[in-house]
Amino acid sequence: VSLHPLFLGGACIRVIPPLRVLIHALFVRPMLRVVFGITVTGRENLKGLDQFLIVANHNSHLDTFLLYSILPTRQIENTHPVAARDYFTKSSWLFTVVDYLLRPIWVDRDHKTGDPLEEMVSRIDEGRNIIIFPEGTRGEPGQIQRFRSGISRLIADRPLIPVVPVFLHGPERSLPKSAPLPIPLWNHVAVGPPQLFKGDTDNVAQLLKESIEALSETHSKGRHSRAPERSSAFTVAVLGIDGSGKSTLSRRLAGQLSGLGTTCLISDTLELFEDRAPKAMQPLLAERAREWIGRQAKQAKSLSRYKIPKLTELLLRDRLRSLSNRWYRPDVIVMDGCPLFNMTAWAALYREEHFNEEFCGKAVALMSSGGEGIDRSDPLLEQFPEISYLRRLGFDRLNIPEVVLFLDVAPSVAMKRIDSRGEHKQVHETEAKLARLREAYLLVCNVVERTGRAAVFRVDGAKQLTEVTSDALEFVKKTRGGNGSQ
Repeated sequence: VSLHPLFLGGACIRVIPPLRVLIHALFVRPMLRVVFGITVTGRENLKGLDQFLIVANHNSHLDTFLLYSILPTRQIENTHPVAARDYFTKSSWLFTVVDYLLRPIWVDRDHKTGDPLEEMVSRIDEGRNIIIFPEGTRGEPGQIQRFRSGISRLIADRPLIPVVPVFLHGPERSLPKSAPLPIPLWNHVAVGPPQLFKGDTDNVAQLLKESIEALSETHSKGRHSRAPERSSAFTVAVLGIDGSGKSTLSRRLAGQLSGLGTTCLISDTLELFEDRAPKAMQPLLAERAREWIGRQAKQAKSLSRYKIPKLTELLLRDRLRSLSNRWYRPDVIVMDGCPLFNMTAWAALYREEHFNEEFCGKAVALMSSGGEGIDRSDPLLEQFPEISYLRRLGFDRLNIPEVVLFLDVAPSVAMKRIDSRGEHKQVHETEAKLARLREAYLLVCNVVERTGRAAVFRVDGAKQLTEVTSDALEFVKKTRGGNGSQ
Protein backbone atom coordinates (compact mmCIF):
# COMPACT_ATOMS: atom_id res chain seq x y z
CA VAL A 1 0.00 0.00 0.00
CA SER A 2 1.49 3.34 -0.98
CA LEU A 3 1.29 6.06 1.66
CA HIS A 4 -0.23 9.34 0.57
CA PRO A 5 2.00 12.44 0.57
CA LEU A 6 0.59 15.75 1.75
CA PHE A 7 2.56 18.91 1.14
CA LEU A 8 2.21 21.49 3.90
CA GLY A 9 4.51 24.49 3.93
CA GLY A 10 6.98 22.71 1.66
CA ALA A 11 7.20 19.64 3.91
CA CYS A 12 6.10 16.19 2.79
CA ILE A 13 4.05 14.35 5.41
CA ARG A 14 3.21 10.67 5.00
CA VAL A 15 -0.35 9.87 6.05
CA ILE A 16 -1.20 6.26 6.90
CA PRO A 17 -4.43 5.05 5.24
CA PRO A 18 -7.40 4.18 7.50
CA LEU A 19 -7.13 0.85 9.31
CA ARG A 20 -9.89 -0.86 7.35
CA VAL A 21 -8.17 0.10 4.07
CA LEU A 22 -4.98 -1.50 5.39
CA ILE A 23 -6.94 -4.63 6.37
CA HIS A 24 -8.33 -4.90 2.84
CA ALA A 25 -4.99 -4.26 1.17
CA LEU A 26 -2.73 -6.28 3.45
CA PHE A 27 -4.99 -9.11 4.55
CA VAL A 28 -8.29 -9.54 2.67
CA ARG A 29 -6.91 -9.16 -0.85
CA PRO A 30 -3.89 -11.46 -0.37
CA MET A 31 -6.11 -14.05 1.33
CA LEU A 32 -8.59 -14.02 -1.56
CA ARG A 33 -5.79 -14.52 -4.07
CA VAL A 34 -4.16 -17.34 -2.11
CA VAL A 35 -7.32 -19.22 -1.14
CA PHE A 36 -9.47 -18.69 -4.22
CA GLY A 37 -7.39 -17.13 -6.96
CA ILE A 38 -8.72 -14.24 -9.04
CA THR A 39 -8.44 -13.48 -12.74
CA VAL A 40 -9.52 -9.95 -13.66
CA THR A 41 -10.22 -8.65 -17.16
CA GLY A 42 -11.07 -5.02 -17.84
CA ARG A 43 -9.57 -3.65 -14.62
CA GLU A 44 -8.52 -0.56 -16.59
CA ASN A 45 -12.20 0.38 -16.94
CA LEU A 46 -12.19 1.55 -13.31
CA LYS A 47 -9.06 3.65 -13.63
CA GLY A 48 -9.49 7.39 -13.76
CA LEU A 49 -13.09 7.32 -12.48
CA ASP A 50 -13.65 9.66 -9.54
CA GLN A 51 -17.10 8.21 -8.90
CA PHE A 52 -18.99 5.17 -10.17
CA LEU A 53 -21.80 2.71 -9.62
CA ILE A 54 -20.77 -0.96 -9.89
CA VAL A 55 -23.56 -3.30 -11.01
CA ALA A 56 -22.91 -7.06 -10.84
CA ASN A 57 -24.60 -10.45 -10.88
CA HIS A 58 -25.04 -12.05 -7.46
CA ASN A 59 -24.58 -15.72 -6.55
CA SER A 60 -22.55 -15.68 -3.34
CA HIS A 61 -21.54 -13.65 -0.28
CA LEU A 62 -18.04 -13.82 -1.73
CA ASP A 63 -19.16 -11.48 -4.55
CA THR A 64 -18.74 -8.25 -2.60
CA PHE A 65 -15.23 -9.08 -1.40
CA LEU A 66 -14.19 -9.94 -4.96
CA LEU A 67 -15.48 -6.59 -6.14
CA TYR A 68 -13.57 -4.81 -3.37
CA SER A 69 -10.43 -6.64 -4.47
CA ILE A 70 -10.50 -4.92 -7.88
CA LEU A 71 -11.09 -1.40 -6.55
CA PRO A 72 -8.26 1.13 -6.74
CA THR A 73 -6.92 1.36 -3.18
CA ARG A 74 -7.90 5.00 -2.89
CA GLN A 75 -11.54 4.05 -3.55
CA ILE A 76 -11.92 1.41 -0.81
CA GLU A 77 -12.85 3.92 1.89
CA ASN A 78 -15.23 5.66 -0.50
CA THR A 79 -17.21 2.62 -1.72
CA HIS A 80 -20.33 1.09 -0.15
CA PRO A 81 -22.18 -2.08 -1.14
CA VAL A 82 -25.92 -2.48 -0.71
CA ALA A 83 -26.59 -5.37 1.71
CA ALA A 84 -29.57 -7.02 3.44
CA ARG A 85 -29.62 -6.13 7.13
CA ASP A 86 -32.13 -8.86 7.99
CA TYR A 87 -29.72 -11.56 6.77
CA PHE A 88 -26.52 -10.36 8.42
CA THR A 89 -28.10 -9.54 11.79
CA LYS A 90 -28.76 -13.26 12.26
CA SER A 91 -25.17 -13.38 13.51
CA SER A 92 -23.95 -10.47 15.63
CA TRP A 93 -20.25 -11.11 14.98
CA LEU A 94 -20.82 -11.41 11.21
CA PHE A 95 -22.80 -8.16 11.18
CA THR A 96 -20.03 -6.40 13.12
CA VAL A 97 -17.28 -7.60 10.77
CA VAL A 98 -19.21 -6.78 7.58
CA ASP A 99 -20.35 -3.41 8.91
CA TYR A 100 -16.79 -2.43 9.75
CA LEU A 101 -15.02 -3.75 6.63
CA LEU A 102 -17.59 -2.75 4.01
CA ARG A 103 -19.63 0.10 5.54
CA PRO A 104 -22.73 -1.15 3.66
CA ILE A 105 -25.91 0.68 2.84
CA TRP A 106 -28.20 -1.55 4.89
CA VAL A 107 -31.56 -2.53 3.41
CA ASP A 108 -34.18 -4.28 5.54
CA ARG A 109 -36.18 -6.56 3.26
CA ASP A 110 -38.67 -7.61 5.95
CA HIS A 111 -39.76 -4.19 7.13
CA LYS A 112 -40.78 -1.39 4.82
CA THR A 113 -39.19 1.44 6.78
CA GLY A 114 -38.56 4.10 4.18
CA ASP A 115 -37.16 4.04 0.68
CA PRO A 116 -33.62 2.54 0.57
CA LEU A 117 -32.94 4.54 -2.58
CA GLU A 118 -32.89 7.72 -0.52
CA GLU A 119 -29.72 6.65 1.29
CA MET A 120 -28.13 5.50 -1.97
CA VAL A 121 -28.82 8.86 -3.61
CA SER A 122 -27.52 10.61 -0.50
CA ARG A 123 -24.25 8.65 -0.64
CA ILE A 124 -23.89 9.46 -4.33
CA ASP A 125 -24.42 13.15 -3.62
CA GLU A 126 -21.61 12.92 -1.06
CA GLY A 127 -19.33 11.77 -3.89
CA ARG A 128 -19.27 8.13 -2.86
CA ASN A 129 -19.41 4.93 -4.93
CA ILE A 130 -22.01 2.18 -4.64
CA ILE A 131 -21.90 -1.56 -5.35
CA ILE A 132 -25.34 -2.98 -6.09
CA PHE A 133 -26.69 -6.36 -7.12
CA PRO A 134 -29.88 -5.65 -9.11
CA GLU A 135 -31.12 -9.25 -8.77
CA GLY A 136 -31.86 -8.32 -5.15
CA THR A 137 -30.70 -11.61 -3.69
CA ARG A 138 -28.41 -14.50 -4.52
CA GLY A 139 -29.79 -16.28 -7.56
CA GLU A 140 -29.41 -19.78 -8.90
CA PRO A 141 -25.74 -20.73 -9.45
CA GLY A 142 -24.48 -19.51 -12.83
CA GLN A 143 -27.81 -17.91 -13.81
CA ILE A 144 -28.55 -14.19 -14.05
CA GLN A 145 -32.03 -13.44 -12.69
CA ARG A 146 -34.37 -10.61 -13.64
CA PHE A 147 -33.12 -7.19 -12.53
CA ARG A 148 -35.38 -5.28 -10.18
CA SER A 149 -36.53 -1.78 -11.09
CA GLY A 150 -34.79 -0.10 -8.13
CA ILE A 151 -31.52 0.11 -10.07
CA SER A 152 -33.31 1.95 -12.89
CA ARG A 153 -34.80 4.45 -10.45
CA LEU A 154 -31.38 5.08 -8.94
CA ILE A 155 -29.83 5.71 -12.36
CA ALA A 156 -32.75 7.95 -13.33
CA ASP A 157 -32.19 10.04 -10.18
CA ARG A 158 -28.47 10.51 -10.93
CA PRO A 159 -28.03 9.87 -14.69
CA LEU A 160 -24.51 11.35 -14.92
CA ILE A 161 -22.90 8.77 -12.61
CA PRO A 162 -20.85 6.24 -14.65
CA VAL A 163 -22.26 2.72 -14.41
CA VAL A 164 -19.65 -0.07 -14.51
CA PRO A 165 -21.13 -3.51 -15.27
CA VAL A 166 -19.27 -6.50 -13.81
CA PHE A 167 -19.72 -10.22 -14.38
CA LEU A 168 -18.59 -12.62 -11.64
CA HIS A 169 -17.88 -16.26 -12.38
CA GLY A 170 -16.76 -18.71 -9.70
CA PRO A 171 -18.18 -17.44 -6.38
CA GLU A 172 -21.27 -19.59 -6.90
CA ARG A 173 -18.94 -22.61 -6.61
CA SER A 174 -16.39 -21.23 -4.12
CA LEU A 175 -19.00 -20.16 -1.60
CA PRO A 176 -22.47 -21.42 -2.64
CA LYS A 177 -25.58 -20.79 -0.56
CA SER A 178 -25.61 -24.14 1.18
CA ALA A 179 -21.86 -24.50 1.83
CA PRO A 180 -20.80 -24.25 5.50
CA LEU A 181 -17.18 -23.59 4.44
CA PRO A 182 -15.64 -21.95 1.33
CA ILE A 183 -14.15 -24.14 -1.38
CA PRO A 184 -10.79 -23.06 -2.89
CA LEU A 185 -11.82 -22.74 -6.54
CA TRP A 186 -10.66 -20.11 -9.05
CA ASN A 187 -12.76 -16.97 -9.63
CA HIS A 188 -13.07 -14.63 -12.59
CA VAL A 189 -14.09 -10.95 -12.62
CA ALA A 190 -14.93 -9.28 -15.95
CA VAL A 191 -15.23 -5.49 -15.78
CA GLY A 192 -17.04 -3.72 -18.61
CA PRO A 193 -16.50 -0.16 -19.87
CA PRO A 194 -18.29 2.58 -17.87
CA GLN A 195 -21.57 3.64 -19.44
CA LEU A 196 -24.34 6.17 -19.04
CA PHE A 197 -27.81 4.66 -19.23
CA LYS A 198 -31.02 6.34 -20.27
CA GLY A 199 -34.59 5.25 -20.94
CA ASP A 200 -37.59 4.12 -18.91
CA THR A 201 -37.07 1.94 -15.83
CA ASP A 202 -37.93 -1.37 -17.49
CA ASN A 203 -35.70 -0.60 -20.45
CA VAL A 204 -32.70 0.43 -18.34
CA ALA A 205 -32.97 -2.67 -16.14
CA GLN A 206 -33.07 -4.87 -19.22
CA LEU A 207 -30.14 -3.08 -20.87
CA LEU A 208 -28.08 -3.48 -17.70
CA LYS A 209 -28.87 -7.17 -17.60
CA GLU A 210 -27.88 -7.51 -21.26
CA SER A 211 -24.59 -5.70 -20.54
CA ILE A 212 -23.64 -8.23 -17.87
CA GLU A 213 -24.84 -11.12 -20.04
CA ALA A 214 -22.57 -9.81 -22.81
CA LEU A 215 -19.63 -9.91 -20.39
CA SER A 216 -20.69 -13.44 -19.44
CA GLU A 217 -20.73 -14.50 -23.07
CA THR A 218 -17.30 -12.96 -23.71
CA HIS A 219 -15.92 -14.73 -20.65
CA SER A 220 -17.41 -18.04 -21.74
CA LYS A 221 -15.82 -17.74 -25.19
CA GLY A 222 -12.50 -16.91 -23.58
CA ARG A 223 -12.64 -20.05 -21.45
CA HIS A 224 -13.28 -22.23 -24.49
CA SER A 225 -10.22 -21.07 -26.36
CA ARG A 226 -10.74 -23.55 -29.18
CA ALA A 227 -13.53 -21.36 -30.49
CA PRO A 228 -12.09 -18.64 -32.76
CA GLU A 229 -12.29 -15.12 -31.39
CA ARG A 230 -14.47 -12.61 -33.14
CA SER A 231 -12.35 -10.39 -35.37
CA SER A 232 -12.42 -6.62 -35.14
CA ALA A 233 -15.01 -4.75 -37.14
CA PHE A 234 -14.10 -3.72 -40.68
CA THR A 235 -13.26 -0.02 -40.36
CA VAL A 236 -13.76 2.75 -42.90
CA ALA A 237 -12.34 6.24 -42.28
CA VAL A 238 -13.53 9.29 -44.21
CA LEU A 239 -10.94 12.07 -44.42
CA GLY A 240 -11.39 15.59 -45.71
CA ILE A 241 -10.93 19.24 -44.81
CA ASP A 242 -13.65 21.13 -42.98
CA GLY A 243 -16.47 21.98 -45.34
CA SER A 244 -15.81 18.95 -47.54
CA GLY A 245 -18.97 17.16 -46.42
CA LYS A 246 -17.14 14.23 -44.81
CA SER A 247 -19.50 14.13 -41.82
CA THR A 248 -22.50 13.86 -44.12
CA LEU A 249 -20.81 11.20 -46.25
CA SER A 250 -19.81 9.22 -43.14
CA ARG A 251 -23.38 9.13 -41.87
CA ARG A 252 -24.82 8.15 -45.25
CA LEU A 253 -22.23 5.38 -45.61
CA ALA A 254 -23.01 4.06 -42.13
CA GLY A 255 -26.70 3.90 -42.99
CA GLN A 256 -26.11 2.15 -46.31
CA LEU A 257 -23.57 -0.33 -44.98
CA SER A 258 -25.91 -1.30 -42.13
CA GLY A 259 -27.93 -3.18 -44.74
CA LEU A 260 -25.07 -5.73 -44.63
CA GLY A 261 -24.73 -5.83 -40.84
CA THR A 262 -24.67 -3.67 -37.73
CA THR A 263 -22.69 -0.49 -38.35
CA CYS A 264 -21.27 1.94 -35.80
CA LEU A 265 -20.68 5.58 -36.75
CA ILE A 266 -18.03 7.55 -34.88
CA SER A 267 -18.53 11.17 -35.85
CA ASP A 268 -19.46 14.26 -33.83
CA THR A 269 -21.85 11.81 -32.20
CA LEU A 270 -21.70 8.05 -31.65
CA GLU A 271 -24.48 6.18 -33.44
CA LEU A 272 -25.47 2.62 -34.27
CA PHE A 273 -27.30 1.51 -37.43
CA GLU A 274 -29.03 -1.73 -38.35
CA ASP A 275 -31.04 -2.49 -41.51
CA ARG A 276 -30.40 1.10 -42.74
CA ALA A 277 -32.02 2.67 -39.69
CA PRO A 278 -30.68 4.09 -36.40
CA LYS A 279 -30.58 1.57 -33.56
CA ALA A 280 -31.08 2.37 -29.88
CA MET A 281 -27.84 2.27 -27.93
CA GLN A 282 -26.43 3.30 -24.59
CA PRO A 283 -23.71 5.99 -24.64
CA LEU A 284 -20.23 5.25 -23.38
CA LEU A 285 -18.67 7.54 -20.81
CA ALA A 286 -15.72 8.21 -23.12
CA GLU A 287 -18.17 9.59 -25.69
CA ARG A 288 -19.46 12.24 -23.27
CA ALA A 289 -15.90 13.23 -22.43
CA ARG A 290 -15.02 13.48 -26.12
CA GLU A 291 -18.03 15.67 -26.87
CA TRP A 292 -17.01 18.09 -24.12
CA ILE A 293 -13.37 18.22 -25.23
CA GLY A 294 -14.49 18.72 -28.84
CA ARG A 295 -16.49 21.79 -27.84
CA GLN A 296 -13.42 23.25 -26.13
CA ALA A 297 -11.38 22.78 -29.30
CA LYS A 298 -13.98 24.53 -31.45
CA GLN A 299 -13.92 27.56 -29.15
CA ALA A 300 -10.11 27.97 -29.26
CA LYS A 301 -8.96 31.33 -30.58
CA SER A 302 -5.48 30.31 -31.76
CA LEU A 303 -3.77 27.24 -33.21
CA SER A 304 -1.64 26.85 -30.09
CA ARG A 305 -4.73 26.71 -27.87
CA TYR A 306 -6.53 24.50 -30.37
CA LYS A 307 -3.82 21.83 -30.43
CA ILE A 308 -4.16 20.24 -26.97
CA PRO A 309 -7.98 19.85 -26.82
CA LYS A 310 -8.07 18.67 -30.45
CA LEU A 311 -5.31 16.14 -29.83
CA THR A 312 -7.19 14.89 -26.77
CA GLU A 313 -10.42 14.64 -28.75
CA LEU A 314 -8.68 12.60 -31.46
CA LEU A 315 -7.19 10.20 -28.90
CA LEU A 316 -10.62 9.73 -27.33
CA ARG A 317 -12.06 9.09 -30.79
CA ASP A 318 -9.48 6.35 -31.32
CA ARG A 319 -10.38 4.91 -27.92
CA LEU A 320 -14.04 4.94 -28.92
CA ARG A 321 -13.24 2.75 -31.90
CA SER A 322 -11.83 0.09 -29.56
CA LEU A 323 -14.67 0.44 -27.06
CA SER A 324 -17.33 0.33 -29.77
CA ASN A 325 -15.81 -2.78 -31.29
CA ARG A 326 -15.79 -4.46 -27.89
CA TRP A 327 -19.11 -3.24 -26.55
CA TYR A 328 -21.47 -2.90 -29.53
CA ARG A 329 -19.87 -5.65 -31.64
CA PRO A 330 -20.59 -4.01 -35.00
CA ASP A 331 -19.75 -5.62 -38.31
CA VAL A 332 -18.51 -2.29 -39.71
CA ILE A 333 -17.24 0.91 -38.11
CA VAL A 334 -17.41 4.14 -40.09
CA MET A 335 -15.22 6.94 -38.71
CA ASP A 336 -15.53 10.60 -39.52
CA GLY A 337 -11.79 11.08 -39.75
CA CYS A 338 -8.96 8.84 -38.57
CA PRO A 339 -7.10 10.01 -35.43
CA LEU A 340 -3.73 8.68 -36.59
CA PHE A 341 -3.94 10.21 -40.06
CA ASN A 342 -5.56 13.42 -38.80
CA MET A 343 -2.75 14.03 -36.32
CA THR A 344 -0.13 13.29 -38.98
CA ALA A 345 -1.66 15.68 -41.52
CA TRP A 346 -2.21 18.43 -38.96
CA ALA A 347 1.53 18.57 -38.34
CA ALA A 348 1.65 20.58 -41.58
CA LEU A 349 0.11 23.54 -39.74
CA TYR A 350 2.49 23.40 -36.78
CA ARG A 351 5.81 22.24 -38.30
CA GLU A 352 5.47 23.05 -41.99
CA GLU A 353 9.24 23.24 -42.50
CA HIS A 354 9.64 19.58 -41.42
CA PHE A 355 6.49 18.19 -42.98
CA ASN A 356 7.27 15.89 -45.92
CA GLU A 357 6.69 12.36 -47.20
CA GLU A 358 9.44 10.90 -45.01
CA PHE A 359 7.86 12.38 -41.89
CA CYS A 360 4.42 11.02 -42.82
CA GLY A 361 5.77 7.51 -43.31
CA LYS A 362 7.72 7.49 -40.05
CA ALA A 363 4.96 9.13 -38.02
CA VAL A 364 2.33 6.64 -39.16
CA ALA A 365 4.65 3.69 -38.53
CA LEU A 366 5.75 4.92 -35.12
CA MET A 367 2.28 5.85 -33.81
CA SER A 368 0.67 2.59 -34.91
CA SER A 369 3.33 0.07 -33.93
CA GLY A 370 4.57 1.21 -30.55
CA GLY A 371 7.73 2.60 -32.08
CA GLU A 372 9.01 -0.71 -33.41
CA GLY A 373 11.80 -0.18 -35.92
CA ILE A 374 12.22 3.53 -35.09
CA ASP A 375 15.57 4.71 -33.69
CA ARG A 376 15.16 6.78 -30.53
CA SER A 377 17.78 9.20 -31.84
CA ASP A 378 15.78 9.86 -35.00
CA PRO A 379 15.58 13.64 -35.70
CA LEU A 380 11.83 13.18 -36.12
CA LEU A 381 11.43 12.95 -32.35
CA GLU A 382 13.17 16.30 -31.87
CA GLN A 383 11.34 18.02 -34.70
CA PHE A 384 7.97 16.80 -33.40
CA PRO A 385 8.24 16.52 -29.58
CA GLU A 386 4.49 15.84 -29.39
CA ILE A 387 5.20 12.33 -30.69
CA SER A 388 7.59 11.68 -27.80
CA TYR A 389 4.98 12.88 -25.31
CA LEU A 390 2.32 10.61 -26.79
CA ARG A 391 4.68 7.63 -26.69
CA ARG A 392 5.43 8.23 -23.01
CA LEU A 393 1.72 8.31 -22.30
CA GLY A 394 1.21 5.03 -24.15
CA PHE A 395 -0.63 6.46 -27.17
CA ASP A 396 1.58 4.84 -29.78
CA ARG A 397 -0.62 2.01 -31.00
CA LEU A 398 -3.38 3.94 -32.73
CA ASN A 399 -5.79 2.13 -35.02
CA ILE A 400 -5.40 1.94 -38.78
CA PRO A 401 -8.62 1.43 -40.80
CA GLU A 402 -8.97 -1.04 -43.63
CA VAL A 403 -10.30 1.65 -45.99
CA VAL A 404 -9.51 5.36 -46.23
CA LEU A 405 -11.82 7.58 -48.27
CA PHE A 406 -10.46 11.06 -48.99
CA LEU A 407 -13.31 13.38 -49.92
CA ASP A 408 -11.46 15.92 -52.05
CA VAL A 409 -12.97 19.40 -52.26
CA ALA A 410 -11.31 22.65 -53.31
CA PRO A 411 -10.58 24.90 -50.30
CA SER A 412 -12.49 27.78 -51.90
CA VAL A 413 -15.60 25.59 -52.20
CA ALA A 414 -15.16 24.39 -48.64
CA MET A 415 -14.98 27.98 -47.35
CA LYS A 416 -18.19 28.91 -49.15
CA ARG A 417 -19.94 26.01 -47.42
CA ILE A 418 -18.50 27.04 -44.05
CA ASP A 419 -19.58 30.67 -44.58
CA SER A 420 -23.10 29.56 -45.53
CA ARG A 421 -23.55 27.92 -42.11
CA GLY A 422 -23.47 31.29 -40.42
CA GLU A 423 -21.72 29.75 -37.41
CA HIS A 424 -18.61 30.65 -35.47
CA LYS A 425 -15.54 29.72 -37.53
CA GLN A 426 -12.82 27.61 -35.99
CA VAL A 427 -9.30 28.98 -35.90
CA HIS A 428 -8.11 26.86 -38.84
CA GLU A 429 -11.10 27.57 -41.07
CA THR A 430 -9.42 29.91 -43.54
CA GLU A 431 -8.80 29.17 -47.20
CA ALA A 432 -5.00 29.26 -46.76
CA LYS A 433 -4.99 26.80 -43.83
CA LEU A 434 -7.50 24.49 -45.50
CA ALA A 435 -5.31 24.46 -48.63
CA ARG A 436 -2.32 23.34 -46.54
CA LEU A 437 -4.40 20.68 -44.84
CA ARG A 438 -5.71 19.39 -48.17
CA GLU A 439 -2.17 18.92 -49.48
CA ALA A 440 -1.17 17.27 -46.20
CA TYR A 441 -4.06 14.80 -46.37
CA LEU A 442 -3.19 13.93 -49.95
CA LEU A 443 0.42 13.27 -48.95
CA VAL A 444 -0.64 11.10 -45.99
CA CYS A 445 -3.01 9.12 -48.23
CA ASN A 446 -0.26 8.58 -50.81
CA VAL A 447 2.10 7.26 -48.15
CA VAL A 448 -0.57 4.99 -46.63
CA GLU A 449 -1.46 3.58 -50.05
CA ARG A 450 2.16 3.12 -51.12
CA THR A 451 3.06 1.26 -47.94
CA GLY A 452 -0.04 -0.94 -48.19
CA ARG A 453 -1.34 0.01 -44.74
CA ALA A 454 -4.87 0.62 -46.04
CA ALA A 455 -6.88 0.73 -49.24
CA VAL A 456 -7.20 4.39 -50.28
CA PHE A 457 -9.78 5.95 -52.57
CA ARG A 458 -9.98 9.62 -53.58
CA VAL A 459 -13.63 10.68 -53.86
CA ASP A 460 -14.40 13.67 -56.06
CA GLY A 461 -16.29 16.03 -53.76
CA ALA A 462 -17.42 18.18 -56.69
CA LYS A 463 -19.98 15.51 -57.66
CA GLN A 464 -23.53 15.33 -56.36
CA LEU A 465 -23.90 13.80 -52.92
CA THR A 466 -25.76 10.74 -54.22
CA GLU A 467 -22.98 10.06 -56.73
CA VAL A 468 -20.28 10.63 -54.11
CA THR A 469 -21.99 8.18 -51.77
CA SER A 470 -22.43 5.62 -54.54
CA ASP A 471 -18.74 5.79 -55.56
CA ALA A 472 -17.56 5.48 -51.97
CA LEU A 473 -19.97 2.64 -51.19
CA GLU A 474 -18.88 0.68 -54.24
CA PHE A 475 -15.20 0.96 -53.28
CA VAL A 476 -15.86 -0.10 -49.68
CA LYS A 477 -17.91 -3.13 -50.72
CA LYS A 478 -15.30 -4.15 -53.27
CA THR A 479 -12.46 -3.84 -50.77
CA ARG A 480 -14.35 -5.59 -48.00
CA GLY A 481 -15.30 -8.43 -50.32
CA GLY A 482 -11.70 -8.76 -51.43
CA ASN A 483 -10.68 -9.16 -47.79
CA GLY A 484 -12.95 -12.13 -47.46
CA SER A 485 -15.51 -10.36 -45.30
CA GLN A 486 -19.11 -11.37 -45.38
